[in-house]
Amino acid sequence: MKDGLKEGMKLTHTKIVGSEETAAKIASGTLEVYGTPYLVAFMEKTSLDIVAPFLDENESTVGIAMNMKHLRANKVGDEISCESTLVKIEGRKLTFEVKAMYKDIVIGEGIHERFVIDVNKFLSKLN
Repeated sequence: MKDGLKEGMKLTHTKIVGSEETAAKIASGTLEVYGTPYLVAFMEKTSLDIVAPFLDENESTVGIAMNMKHLRANKVGDEISCESTLVKIEGRKLTFEVKAMYKDIVIGEGIHERFVIDVNKFLSKLN
């Protein structure tokens, strides 16, 4: 890992909820509303993107924990944002506070942990 990654770094991504991102489409529910698995992925992606510029070529991060609450439903076409803040660095373990918003309403929040890995070593353990 390269120098420069520090606690307190933040990143915000914004997106439009797509018709392919509903609970009904992923089978996590029956309604055509933004699915919780997609919200989790949005939070993970925002956190990953904070760290990505500081990784060596052979490194990546993997999610190891997510404790979040999905507080409000959103419809297809809503513009939502996710802010991730790197709150703790413990060696290769990284902890983020994540919050998703629709306008000024919190739609989800939680704590997400990622671990910096050597890609080749990680993949070799799968065989």
